[in-house]
Amino acid sequence: MPSTPLRVHVSRQRACPACGDAKCSNPAQCLYFLTSRPWGDCVKCAGSGWAGEDSNPLEIFCRYCLGSGLDEYGPGAITPDEISDVARMRHAAHVARLTALVTQFPARRLAVTA
Repeated sequence: MPSTPLRVHVSRQRACPACGDAKCSNPAQCLYFLTSRPWGDCVKCAGSGWAGEDSNPLEIFCRYCLGSGLDEYGPGAITPDEISDVARMRHAAHVARLTALVTQFPARRLAVTA
């Protein structure tokens, strides 16, 4: 029986911390989600975004945060002084990227039919 090569697709693009996708289908919703809740370093990868040694060998990003390095915290669960500077910078970069997407492609207004 002839052997067939095994193809594996590994995404090298980090995911959005809000929706978990590499390309947000609704950037406005992700932007709202990122700016309305506190975000800090991922508890599993300590904010690095990289998979640990106990992960699947084909995974390069943390399974918990999908490579974003950020984790959502509930209101009052984390104080601003507990959020690292790296997490703040990473969060600001995601917010800036989503803001640019929202202003570049504003949502279409739905026509109201009577």
